[in-house]
Amino acid sequence: MSMVDFDWTALSELAASALLLEPDEKDRLASSKAARLVAALPYAAGCSKPERLALAHLATVWIASTGPARSAFDHTPEDDASYLTRLAPIVDHPSGDPAVVEAGMARLALMMLAGYERDMAADAVAGQYNPLNAGAWDLEEARAALREAAESDGSLDTIVSAQEAEASWWQL
Repeated sequence: MSMVDFDWTALSELAASALLLEPDEKDRLASSKAARLVAALPYAAGCSKPERLALAHLATVWIASTGPARSAFDHTPEDDASYLTRLAPIVDHPSGDPAVVEAGMARLALMMLAGYERDMAADAVAGQYNPLNAGAWDLEEARAALREAAESDGSLDTIVSAQEAEASWWQL
């Protein structure tokens, strides 16, 4: 299967049904650039079971982004080791093209980084750990490294370009 087989509408509806999402939650999932990128990546990378992988990763992203389990996925100092550490639960793409996976994961990390930048003041007030506030990551250095990786392959440009990823944040 390939990007030709990728049907975001069908996948987002299937995931919403499986996760028992309410209508407003279903709309949030369907309109999320991050969720669409997560689901498209196994197809773009040429994974052998892209639908299975897309649905598994979407379920993980939903659990990590909403509801009572969300705090288990919050960024901690242990996640500072790499820009991708926090994304480890969705990084596995068996039989996928490593170059496409790297570029796709870098785009997701750019979106995560944009969220950290946006939330710096609020996180400081709330006492929420943020690697930018903690000085663990330098914003421009992180952005440059992730941009380079994100631009290394254009297979996902029709889903979310590297430039779009820089200007978007992870939102469900």
